[in-house]
Amino acid sequence: MNRPLKVGFLMPYSGIYPYYAQHVMGGIFCAATKMGFSHADFSFVPVYVGQGGIKTTLEAVQKLLFFEGVDVLTGMVNIRVLEELRPMLENHQKVGLFFDFGELVPPKHGFGQFTHSISMNLWQAQYALGKWAVQEFGTDGQIISPFYESGFNLHLAFLHGAAAAGATELKNFVLPEAYANKDILNLQPFFEAIAKDPPAFVHAIFTGKMGNQFLEQWRNSKFYDHIPLLTVENMAYTDMLQDLQHLGIKLHTTSSWQRKSETLMNREFVKHFENEGKQEANIFGMLGYELGLALSTMMPYLRKGDTLAALHFLKQQKVEGPRGVLNIQESTPNQFPLVDITQVNTNKNTINQTIVSQSTAIGFDTTTVFQETVSGWQNPYLSV
Repeated sequence: MNRPLKVGFLMPYSGIYPYYAQHVMGGIFCAATKMGFSHADFSFVPVYVGQGGIKTTLEAVQKLLFFEGVDVLTGMVNIRVLEELRPMLENHQKVGLFFDFGELVPPKHGFGQFTHSISMNLWQAQYALGKWAVQEFGTDGQIISPFYESGFNLHLAFLHGAAAAGATELKNFVLPEAYANKDILNLQPFFEAIAKDPPAFVHAIFTGKMGNQFLEQWRNSKFYDHIPLLTVENMAYTDMLQDLQHLGIKLHTTSSWQRKSETLMNREFVKHFENEGKQEANIFGMLGYELGLALSTMMPYLRKGDTLAALHFLKQQKVEGPRGVLNIQESTPNQFPLVDITQVNTNKNTINQTIVSQSTAIGFDTTTVFQETVSGWQNPYLSV
């Protein structure tokens, strides 16, 4: 009888999506059963890693590799931590197949042959959105974000996209912590700034509850429907907008994956996940499903401890998931999937997303972005 695949699962804290790990595991098991495996074929060893900093994550990985003897490592990890994990994975010749939201532009040199990630590629979506915004609304826009969100590359990618489209001036307003924290969101200084110098558009980058607070204040401001609003796509996820849809909000954003996508593989995933989990399919379930497809494809080789053969076989198979052929980020981030630019309109009954354009991040020179990014944030995006 084949032994179960032992999977070490790194779990950072997320107050925004406290049950994300269960959704990811649900997606993994959905994919496994599709591929002919059962729950008994997997043995998960979850480890809580707090905010996901380097020291805590390294200690967790040491425990999983040295004492638990896991076959593979996964979990939500900031890619800045991957460089620190790389030597351990190489020494033990274990697969590290992590997931992230693409909040940071990855390095050109990648992370080596054992360290890979499945990403939502928000940096690519931001580049595409910035380019489209300038082409659609004008060359002088305004970005706004709180202190936490400004520590990632999302605004930088948007700036590069806008510049590629001919932006002449793009201001970046970072709200001080005194104006944007867990207790308060005060947009007064921002509103004063755009009243004095109205931009062609506003691009908001927020996470969680604060994102909803921004949308509510923007909807009630004099600028609503006079200055076009664009948001980072996590602000427009259905589970976030549901609390605000009655306000009748209009905005533009990107969509890297939609539950309502009519591709065969996506329909299969959504039906399976919702039948099994008795809840609506979401982004974490989808990421888990992609992970499950990858792990199941590599299963025969991983059980034998042949890591390089497992990775080689996975790349050869070109496994198709809900977003198309799996994009396993490896030595160079050279894959640029199509990004949907969508218009979102809400009312008390529905949240409508209409695709108005499509683009990619082709043309974004990322050569030095990773090395030149100065940020103290080691935790993954949404891990707050």
